[in-house]
Amino acid sequence: MIHVLLSQAGGYRDIIDYLAGRGARVTVVGPEPREGIRGKKEIVLSMLSPRVLRARGLWGRNDRVLIVGWQALPVLALIKAGVLPRPERLLVMGCFIHGERARNIVNGAWRKLRFPGLGFITFSHGETRNLIDAVGMPPESVHFHLWRQELDGQAQAQGEDGSIFAGGFSNRDYDLLLQAAEPLAAPLVIVASARNSIAAPASDRIRIHRDLPEAEFEDLLARSSVVAMPLRSQGEACGQSVLLRVLRNGKPLVATRHESIEEYLGADYPGFVPHNDVGAMRTALASALNEPSLRATLSERIRQAGRKLEQRGDPGAEIEQFLLA
Repeated sequence: MIHVLLSQAGGYRDIIDYLAGRGARVTVVGPEPREGIRGKKEIVLSMLSPRVLRARGLWGRNDRVLIVGWQALPVLALIKAGVLPRPERLLVMGCFIHGERARNIVNGAWRKLRFPGLGFITFSHGETRNLIDAVGMPPESVHFHLWRQELDGQAQAQGEDGSIFAGGFSNRDYDLLLQAAEPLAAPLVIVASARNSIAAPASDRIRIHRDLPEAEFEDLLARSSVVAMPLRSQGEACGQSVLLRVLRNGKPLVATRHESIEEYLGADYPGFVPHNDVGAMRTALASALNEPSLRATLSERIRQAGRKLEQRGDPGAEIEQFLLA
C-alpha cells in the first residue's frame, strides 16, 4: 500500500488526488494550515509538531511512503530511532532550499538519516546533483520530476495593457528589477509575498501588491504585455508556479537564466538574461515591449513549451511509477 504524508494540507493537489484515487492513504502530519508563505522559523517549528506522531501505526515494512515537505526530517529521525518501521520504499519530495548555509546543514541531516529504500523526487537538476554528489544518494534513488499542476485562478482572455508584470516569492531579486525598469516608460506591477524585501519604488508607475488571491494574481499577469522573472543565482527549484501561469496565458517572458526554468523552455530560449545584470534585464524588457518580431518569437516559444508540457501526461502517474519502481 502507498501512504502519503503531507506537511500541510492542500499542496500538490494533482499528485495527491491521483494517488488517493488509486487507493493511497493520505495523512497530514504538520500543524494547522495558515495564510501566506511560511518563513524558515515557522518551518523549523512545524517539524516539532506532535502531529508527526500520526504516522505511528500507518505502514508496515512492505508499504511505500511518500513524504511531501519538511516533515520528512522528523519522520526519518523516528525511523532511524526505531520508533517507526522502515517501509520498503520511502520517497521525499518538496524540500527546497535557496541558501548555501541551510543547504549544508540539511545535507548533513540527510546523510545521517539515510537507510536502504530511501529516495528523493527532485524538481530541478541542481537538486538532483546535490543529493548525489553531496549527500551520497545512489543515482537510481533520485528521480527528476518536471512539476506541473492545474493551478486555480485561471484568467479570462483579455487585451494587453502595456505593463510589465512580475510575481512570486522564492529566490526573487525584485530590487534588480526595480533598477532595470526605472527608466522604462511601461508600468511595472509586482505581486510578491509579505516576506519579500523590496525597496520602496521611485516612481508612481510602479505598483507593489502583497499576497493577492490567485485569481487577482493571474488577472494582472494576463493583462500585462511582458512578464519579468528576476531570479537570484543561488537556489534550487523556483519560479515554476508563475511559469505555469505564463505558459497557459502565452505571455512573452524575460527571465534570469535558471535551470529550473530552462527545463520548461529550453536553454536556447531567447528571453533569458544573465544573473545580477541590471542592464541586460532592462535591455531585454525594452526589446520585448517595443520590438513586435521579438514579442512574437517569445510568445511562440512560450506556446510551444505549453503544448510540450501538456504531452507529458498525468503528474500523479509519474510519481506513482517512482514509488512502485
